[in-house]
Amino acid sequence: MIEPTPGVEIVSMQPMLCTDEAWKDWLACDNEYAAGDRAAVEAGALECLNTIAIVLRKL
Repeated sequence: MIEPTPGVEIVSMQPMLCTDEAWKDWLACDNEYAAGDRAAVEAGALECLNTIAIVLRKL
């Protein structure tokens, strides 16, 4: 979605190391959406999820 964008160059793209910690914090909060995500995570959804860091350069 990003690479074909005119005037944009991808400098780097990698998984972030904070994914597990971020999800743990999210699931521990009292947000109604977080409560809904708990069942999906317990069923193994984190194996399919990641947090990606992307650095772009405008050309």
